[in-house]
Amino acid sequence: MKLKNIIITGSLAAFALVFNMFEGSLPMPLPGIKLGAANVFSLLALVLLGVKEAFAVTLIRVFLAWVMTGNWFALLCSLAGGLMSASVMSFIYLKFRDDFSLPWISVAGAWAFNVAQISVVALVVNDIRVLLYIVPLLAAGTAAGWAVGWLALLLCKRVGSLTDINS
Repeated sequence: MKLKNIIITGSLAAFALVFNMFEGSLPMPLPGIKLGAANVFSLLALVLLGVKEAFAVTLIRVFLAWVMTGNWFALLCSLAGGLMSASVMSFIYLKFRDDFSLPWISVAGAWAFNVAQISVVALVVNDIRVLLYIVPLLAAGTAAGWAVGWLALLLCKRVGSLTDINS
């Protein structure tokens, strides 16, 4: 990885962490539901730098958020959700980017995050009934994923027009 990409990846991870921590301080309408604005920076990394960098931004954010909060439960949910989300978004972006807009790729990532998150919760609390909570999570994930993807698309266009980031 070029030094320039390392610096950009670190910067995106730092922005993602700031957004993650800020969102964590806001009241949530229901447990586990939030905008997921930190994912904007993983999407930026995916589009502008590549898959490795998108995973790096996600993993750095998740682990630094855990270091700052010390919440093991949140670490498990975020790690499972982040890895699943990054995997799904990377796959769709690499194989089907001509068929799906960035907002729809983000929605798929939000859904993947929700499925992984609720699966971890069901395993930790040892109660399959928790899986019913997927309905409000997917509804919220659709709206949040679309907003995050739209913002990522705008930022990609803006950043891409400012500089050729891959050179």
